[in-house]
Amino acid sequence: MSTLIENGHVVTMNENREVFEDGYVLVEDDGRIASVGPLENTPHGSFSKRINAKGMIVLPGLINLHQHHWYNLFKGLAPGLLLEEWVNGLLLPCAAELTPQDIRASAYLSALEMIRTGTTCCLNHSVTTTMEAEVRATIEPMAEIGFRQVFAKDFRCQTPSNPHHPHSVSDSESYIAELIDNLNGNKNGLIRMALAIESNAHWLAAGMSSDILVETGYRLAKEKNLKITNHTAGGTLSMETGYLHYLRETGRTDVRYLVQMGLLDSHWLLIHAININDTDINHMSESGCHAVYTPTSESMRGGGIGPWVRLIKAGVNCALGTDGPMVDYSVDIVEQMKACTLIQNTNHLNPKVMPIERSLEMATINAAKALGMEDEIGSLESGKRADISVFDMRGPHLQVIHNPIANFICCARGADAYTVMIDGKIILSEGQFINFTGVNEVIEEATQRGRAIAKKAGVSKRAQPIWH
Repeated sequence: MSTLIENGHVVTMNENREVFEDGYVLVEDDGRIASVGPLENTPHGSFSKRINAKGMIVLPGLINLHQHHWYNLFKGLAPGLLLEEWVNGLLLPCAAELTPQDIRASAYLSALEMIRTGTTCCLNHSVTTTMEAEVRATIEPMAEIGFRQVFAKDFRCQTPSNPHHPHSVSDSESYIAELIDNLNGNKNGLIRMALAIESNAHWLAAGMSSDILVETGYRLAKEKNLKITNHTAGGTLSMETGYLHYLRETGRTDVRYLVQMGLLDSHWLLIHAININDTDINHMSESGCHAVYTPTSESMRGGGIGPWVRLIKAGVNCALGTDGPMVDYSVDIVEQMKACTLIQNTNHLNPKVMPIERSLEMATINAAKALGMEDEIGSLESGKRADISVFDMRGPHLQVIHNPIANFICCARGADAYTVMIDGKIILSEGQFINFTGVNEVIEEATQRGRAIAKKAGVSKRAQPIWH
């Protein structure tokens, strides 16, 4: 069924960054984009569906490269916590009470929130030990709704601080390899697999990771051509519990560790990267790895501001993510684009260092490159999968529009998403889900489960306002 999106302000994000002030996008029934261009070049013929995007901006579907989907269950419980306090006081107690049914409920809610705010693809970084039941509880609801997900399976095994894990490192390698073979590419490619390998000093010092675990996981990723996501150089600059403590203890940075192991290359997506130094940046540039900025996450936890302008100048491919909503409450990539520009310009006292256009690149084509999917998604071009987000620009909060891209990034909200198409299928139309009718039921179940776990984990008191 061919679909014509017409009369919109089409921002292609193609190599030439073409923008068609009054343009069209034609999607064929195979789920691919047939053609894009100015309205006067619209192909003749009959179309199964026409979407009038007059007064709207038409973009490649936004891509969120750092998400923890089950965090939706605990949104709003983290005010005032530094990262290390948040891990021990909220993350670990809640994670200990999770069941596959809880994970499944949050997966539905997470997909709905991302689609409703114009995101069509995310990389879901698993932070807990998962077996097949938890993995399927994560990916199946999202695929059912029609969302595109790269699930980064946690690579874990028996370690001194994780003695009850059922697998040795070699058993984990075999188990995860089989799981990947069974799941990767399912649902017409909506399901992709990756690995989450924690190699930072904090995890190693805590006994949750090891050299052999990191080496084995990397070898599997290389064999299966998978991306690796990894929390890197994050946390507070505390000599007692934070990044400086582990830097002093180990004598090397998180980036330097991977370089010394001979593992840093284009497979790696380094998340946060708040505390990296110039030597780290040079290593990252030479290796071809990718970096993911989560601006509101770092701000909410008081974690610091990473050197993203320097990373970009060094030629590192940089993208955007939100982190999970238990950290900073939002998975709105529109919000992240604005925050990216605001925070970096403020940090450098220079309104030119992080142009809004660069933030848009980080949320689209740069993110696709980081996933190795730039030939499939990330821009509106003939032959690519039709992941498209159309945002309504007619609201008073967006007026008066002189530069649609500037007004979109600086004035719009994710909830301005009007039509969202993933893999050529319309998931959201006029702001409403058209093939999923259980939105209210999803919210109700997730609410009940989230509150029950918070009470059982002893963190419900964190829901009280803090008045100083």
